[in-house]
Amino acid sequence: MNHVPETGWVAYLADEIPESLKIEYENHLYSCDMCLSAYLEAMEKEESSLEIEGFDIAGPVMDSISRLKGGYIEEDKQLRKENSLRTITRHYLIAAGFTILLMAGGVFQSFTEYVDSMESRSVKETQSLTDGIIDKTFNWMDSIEKKNKEGFRNE
Repeated sequence: MNHVPETGWVAYLADEIPESLKIEYENHLYSCDMCLSAYLEAMEKEESSLEIEGFDIAGPVMDSISRLKGGYIEEDKQLRKENSLRTITRHYLIAAGFTILLMAGGVFQSFTEYVDSMESRSVKETQSLTDGIIDKTFNWMDSIEKKNKEGFRNE
């Protein structure tokens, strides 16, 4: 594509050219530094001509945005609240459904039986461990007592 003249960029900025030509101009900007500088100059001239006329577009645009935003904020809050309640309700119903399925399947019953068996096993192991320690202690004390009796006899 050939370089775009400054008048072409002015027409582009004024939105006076067809959409297909706009796309060509935009694609050309990516690869041509000369046209990019011409575009920036045309933008500066367009901006300065707007300032000379005393037309301030930023103020009315910002006012309309704030008015629209204010109206949408209330609606947006209401929608978020409704969506939040729906989500919470949906999660609660899913959790309740899974709980019912697990209860019907006997999963919780098998868990309680497993825990009971583990508790009884640990109690038995603890008792046998304690009994073993007590037995060893008594055997040790008996051996000391025997040695003392034998030692007194030999003297």
